[in-house]
Amino acid sequence: MKKFISGILIAAMLTSVLCACNNGENQSDTSQSENNANSSQQTVTTEAMATQITTQPATEPNYENTNYVAPIPQKNQKYKFEEISLDEAATSSGYSMSDSKFRITDAYVLGEYLVVSITYSNINSTAFCAYNVIFDLEGNMVANLSNISLNEGYGKSGQIRGIYGDYTIIEFDTPIRSEEKFALYNLKTKELKHIDSEYSSLIIDNGVIIFGKNEENLYKYGALDLDLNEIIPAEYDWLSLASPALFRAKKDEKYGLIDFNNKVVADFNYKEIIRFDGIYDGGAIQDFERNINKQTLAVDEEGKVFLIDQKGKISDLKFELSGGNFQYGRIVSQYDGKVYIRNENVISDTDGNVITDCLYFGNRGQGNYNRGFTNGYCVTEDNNKVYNLIDSKGNVIYSKSEDEYQISDFKSVDQNGLFAISYYSESNNDEVKTEFIDLRGNVVYTVQNDWIEQLGYGLFRQHKNKGKDTFYRITVE
Repeated sequence: MKKFISGILIAAMLTSVLCACNNGENQSDTSQSENNANSSQQTVTTEAMATQITTQPATEPNYENTNYVAPIPQKNQKYKFEEISLDEAATSSGYSMSDSKFRITDAYVLGEYLVVSITYSNINSTAFCAYNVIFDLEGNMVANLSNISLNEGYGKSGQIRGIYGDYTIIEFDTPIRSEEKFALYNLKTKELKHIDSEYSSLIIDNGVIIFGKNEENLYKYGALDLDLNEIIPAEYDWLSLASPALFRAKKDEKYGLIDFNNKVVADFNYKEIIRFDGIYDGGAIQDFERNINKQTLAVDEEGKVFLIDQKGKISDLKFELSGGNFQYGRIVSQYDGKVYIRNENVISDTDGNVITDCLYFGNRGQGNYNRGFTNGYCVTEDNNKVYNLIDSKGNVIYSKSEDEYQISDFKSVDQNGLFAISYYSESNNDEVKTEFIDLRGNVVYTVQNDWIEQLGYGLFRQHKNKGKDTFYRITVE
């Protein structure tokens, strides 16, 4: 359900993912959930939950079509603003989202879906529950996990653990947190497969299900395919997806790469290997499958950085780069066959040629996870407080200088080619306005006295008091 609005569009942003149903027994469970849940997933076409859907290693991406560049709109483009209704997001127990005990705690985009995290009541209350509601990118509700959990005979809480195409993993609400119950769920067919209780801390990512298992009092990670067959045994200290066909695995405090058949592609010699979409320890507004690089970075025990490709081949960089210079956000990207590396506030190609310096760090120096190239563009800030949005060739697409107000945040370009600039009044110590801008430099909407969260695909969130957030989408007319 959607409703059209007029007047001022308002929205805002968080970067954490609610993991309320983790049992807390294994600290790495939470980190595993957060790292994987903040990653956008590869899309798969699903007509039904077929009998045979065994995962096969993905074919090598067509790199000419990866590393998405958001399109510059036609001249005089007009836009439409819609509020996404949360009326259906309440539990099925006779409650309404207008109830003061409901709160929105988080929201993020995974694949082709918007995930909203909701709590009801105080965490110390017997009525407390925490669950996810899933919408499509047009604002239609697809699944309410509280209702699914209740229908399956569990409690009101229900969390997703990643999305791949139309598949998700549901963690049900059980009376005893140590008794985790998981199921593989198809968001379109509504078919559900319960997963054996020997597997815990489950996350779905790129067509495989990463799990944790306690074996001989040691907690290890492995992976299942979509038929729930164990394709990677529980023998690793850490396991996450590095590319559509490779795992980033940890053993004896060192990282390596393995394929879907548990074959070692890169030996366990590194203290860090960056995902092949270039993301390091933080989210970015982009799609996993459309942002795969031919090469990424590996860091040895001395902090020396190497190029590594998807076959595990290691090459020296042609300039000095220390692993200690990596920071949150996207540090590797690839456009037109050329790989770009972010080294603190400088982006260079693999030969060391500087594409741009003075990268913008956001929020008056704090917390912008999307530094570097995102959907084809990055933001710079010089010593004169001039902000430039540039492409991978260094061309200035949009420029803005501070005048009456400070720029408190210059957000990354999303998949639809929209970005936002927030202005701050030092005298009032408060946000003044936020402007939504397209890649032609047109201000398509202005919000007064608010700060906006950009979720991707033209979706935005307004933070309100007591968790009564509002969600909007911007589409072209």
